[in-house]
Amino acid sequence: MRRLFMIGLGLGLLGCPLQIHSEPAPEADLPAIQLPTDEISEARQAEIEREVLRFLRTLHRHWGTSQDTLRHALPDKLERDEHGKLIYSRPLTGHGVVEGYEFEDGSLVHGLCLFLQQPAHETNEFLEYYGTVKSTLISAYGVPAEDAMIWENDLYEPLPDYWGVAVQMGHLRFAASWETPEGTLSIELTGHHQSRLTIDYRYRQAGRLT
Repeated sequence: MRRLFMIGLGLGLLGCPLQIHSEPAPEADLPAIQLPTDEISEARQAEIEREVLRFLRTLHRHWGTSQDTLRHALPDKLERDEHGKLIYSRPLTGHGVVEGYEFEDGSLVHGLCLFLQQPAHETNEFLEYYGTVKSTLISAYGVPAEDAMIWENDLYEPLPDYWGVAVQMGHLRFAASWETPEGTLSIELTGHHQSRLTIDYRYRQAGRLT
């Protein structure tokens, strides 16, 4: 089911502030990762932050609820509606956003938000998106338990201005994760001809999805 869910991928209202915090990992255990950026506008950063918080609040309010309940709560365009799965899509800052919600035994147990680059506006644009998403999650949940920058091919490592290209080519990826009172939250920036920024949140009470 998880594999189908990821292939299929391809927000509630802004109410009270998110108040869930995880136990932050010691900062000394995490190397500082400096991201080269194209200095996207403050307005665009604010829009990305709003989308992240909107997604988190949707999950926070609906963990364990039924598919019908979530379907009627979300106003976005519904792309797929089938047993155990709801998938929505919409544009964002010239790119695309796809959200998927997965249900087990009639209860929401997994949410995934995917930012798709289409097309690239600036070389390091999605590095800035990743940094904005990570900062938003740190504000909500504390320092991530894991925070990594992984080079599969270090051709562009000495050239930070081209790290966005390295991500698009699959040479470089970034990942971070948090253990929260609700479950496991992770983000990842990867690429295959285009950059893909994923926010993945799995409810702790859920069984293992296959």
